[in-house]
Formats: sequence, structure tokens, C-alpha cells
Amino acid sequence: MGKKKVHDELLSSILPLARRIAALQKEAAKLGLFMDERELIKCAGCDLVEDVTFDGRLVTYHRGSRSSNDSGLRFKKKWKNIYKCPVCGTKNKIKNLD
Repeated sequence: MGKKKVHDELLSSILPLARRIAALQKEAAKLGLFMDERELIKCAGCDLVEDVTFDGRLVTYHRGSRSSNDSGLRFKKKWKNIYKCPVCGTKNKIKNLD
């Protein structure tokens, strides 16, 4: 069997799985789960930080507060690796982990 045929067969068996994984990742993100595709954000302009709970949910809270309860605030993606802080408006550059 030629290399191209082996490659094509492998690709045809993997492609449906890859599409399903991508769909599951989108669903998980909609549910508020952190997909570990980037660094967590720590705002350079104020004390808002992201964290991940033991069950995988993304939360934000103010570093100086006594509680690490989720503030409900979320950094807004502006460009590929730039996220705007919902508190102070600082644009924070983060590293994508892909």
C-alpha cells in the first residue's frame, strides 16, 4: 500500500474525530469552562485576575478582595491575543498556548 493511500485513510478516520472534539470544545466554552488554550489574564492596569475552579470553570475576581468568588466580569477578546479589562479598559496581551 502506498504512502498516499495510508495517509488518506488515516486522515479520513481522524477528521470526524477532530471535528467532534472542536464541537465539544465550543460547547464547553459556552458553558464557561476554561479550555486551557491561552494563559490566564492578570490585568496590568487593575487588580482583576482570572482563575479556574476545581471543576474547570473560568472565574474572575479582584486580587485584593478577601473572597475569590466569581465577580462575573469577563475580559473581552479584541484581537488574536489582546484582551480588554472590563473594569479599567486596559488592553492586556496574553500568550496563546496552541
